[in-house]
Amino acid sequence: MVEQNDLPSFNVLGVAMQVLYGVLVLTAISGLVEKVPRLVSSPSGQLFDVVLDTIILGVAGSSLAKSLGLVDTVDYQALDDLDKNSLARQAGEWALAGQVPTLKDGFEVATFAGGCFWGTELHFQRMPGVIATCVGYTQGSVTKPSYEAVCSGTTGHTEGIQLIFDPTVISYSQLCEKLLSTVDPTAKNRVGNDRGTQYRHGVYPHSDSQAEAAASCIAVVQAKYELRVVTEVKPAAVFFPAENYHQRYLQKGGQSAEKDARQPVRCYG
Repeated sequence: MVEQNDLPSFNVLGVAMQVLYGVLVLTAISGLVEKVPRLVSSPSGQLFDVVLDTIILGVAGSSLAKSLGLVDTVDYQALDDLDKNSLARQAGEWALAGQVPTLKDGFEVATFAGGCFWGTELHFQRMPGVIATCVGYTQGSVTKPSYEAVCSGTTGHTEGIQLIFDPTVISYSQLCEKLLSTVDPTAKNRVGNDRGTQYRHGVYPHSDSQAEAAASCIAVVQAKYELRVVTEVKPAAVFFPAENYHQRYLQKGGQSAEKDARQPVRCYG
C-alpha cells in the first residue's frame, strides 16, 4: 500500500516538555544525593532544599512517566463490548495480541482519524451498515498509551476510531467520504480548534482493496481544492482503544446515535 503525506509522528513542544521533565528529574536526583547527607548531619541547614527537590522529583517524574505511557494505561478488560454496539473490548484484545485485523464475524474492519474522536465516532455510529465502533489511539510508537500520554504529543499517536461494517450495506468508499466531509482535508495537524499531531486526520486501510478505495477518494477530494490534501493515508497499525469513559461519549451525553440521525454533532456534549 502506498503511503501518502507522511506527517511527523511527534510535535516539537511535546518532545521539548519530555526533555524538560527528564532534566528536572535528573537535577532533583542530583540535588538529593548531595543534600540528604548534609541534612542528616545538620538537620536545620538543608531541609527546605530537600523538600523542594523531592517535590520537583515527584511532579516531573510523574509527568515524564505519563508522557511515556508507563503509568495510567487503559484497563482493556473493563471496556464496553459488542452488547453495547461497542468494539472497544474486542479492539483491546486485538491490540494486546499485536493484531491488525481485516474481518470480524464476516464484517470488515476500518480505522479512521478525524480530530476529536468523540465527534468522529458519533458521525460513524449514525451510518447504516456500521455495526460497532470504538475510539482510541493509532499510528504511534508507545504500547497501551493513555489519553494523557497521547495529548502530550510525544507518543506519535492520533486520536482515531475503529469500527466494523457490513459491506453489503455500506461501502468502504462511503466511509472514507464521510470522514473527509467532517474535516478540512487541507489543514495539517488540525481539525476545528484542535491542533497538534494527535489531532491529524487520516485514513488507515486494512487491506489492498481498502487502500485502492482510499486513494480514489483522496483523488476525488484533491480535485476540489487548490491546496494540497494532507489527510494521512497509511496502512492500518495496531489500534489501542481509549479509556472507557471516552467510548460512545457523545451518545452517553445525550446526543442521538440512531441511524441516519440528522441533528448536528456537537463534540463537547
